[in-house]
Amino acid sequence: MAIDGFISSAVIDQLSGVLASLSPEDRKKEVGKVKAVYAFEVVNSQGKKHYFVVDLKQTGKVTDAATEEEAAKGQPKPDISITVNDETLLKIADGKTTAAGEFMSGKVKIKGNMMLGMKLEPLLKRFKKLAESLPPPPTSAPAPEAKGSGAASSTQDIVAKGYQGSLVIAQILKVFSADKAKREAALKKTNAVFQIDLDGPDGIKSWVLNLKPGASATDVVLPGTAAQNKKTAGVTLILKDADFVDLASGKLNGQSAFMGGKLKSKGNIMLALKLDNVLKAAKDTGAKL
Repeated sequence: MAIDGFISSAVIDQLSGVLASLSPEDRKKEVGKVKAVYAFEVVNSQGKKHYFVVDLKQTGKVTDAATEEEAAKGQPKPDISITVNDETLLKIADGKTTAAGEFMSGKVKIKGNMMLGMKLEPLLKRFKKLAESLPPPPTSAPAPEAKGSGAASSTQDIVAKGYQGSLVIAQILKVFSADKAKREAALKKTNAVFQIDLDGPDGIKSWVLNLKPGASATDVVLPGTAAQNKKTAGVTLILKDADFVDLASGKLNGQSAFMGGKLKSKGNIMLALKLDNVLKAAKDTGAKL
């Protein structure tokens, strides 16, 4: 349900994913705890709107559409309608601000049951914890090993001719291989597997950042796709090689890249927000990215 130009769609996507993963009995229990239907009108930085309806009263169904009417089809009547800025909704979900505070400042507008609006923050927080407690999705049979995939013994295994972004990825490997403390701190903080797909002179080339606790110096950065390396990517990021270089150097902001369509994703876009920390860790060594 990740919607181009709407970073907060990841919040609804996470909520929807939790509900879909629950057994009918567990889903009924979760819905019974809320007993309300939430309707969201989300406005992004370009003034575009997208609508979401979350049924936490009857079936646990989540719908979205570019119009309010389409999003409401097949759903019970909302008990509360919330109009919110795209970035603000993401901040509320991350615990960086409160729904009550944003309501008082005018960034959140509510129609219907006001008390349900004040419960939005703890509601999103609870579903976030539920998402983190879920087992990882089963992996499909791995694709045949591509030439050059597997453990990266040196930065030379990572660098691809004509792809300047591969130099950035090689720098990440160099930093994490040389500094065990920095690597372990980054893995603990990030706890995710990224697949980076860069569009360059020879089409799409892929790399895996295996940023989960326990990854070794030779396993933390891998050439090839997640499937080829028998990993499960939490998120796949797709962008042009030059844009990735600009992202790493700070010339391009991740949020604006996503909203502007330069950065596309598959999977949990919330994880993509953690990539900045990894790029910063490599950049902080003083090396030019």
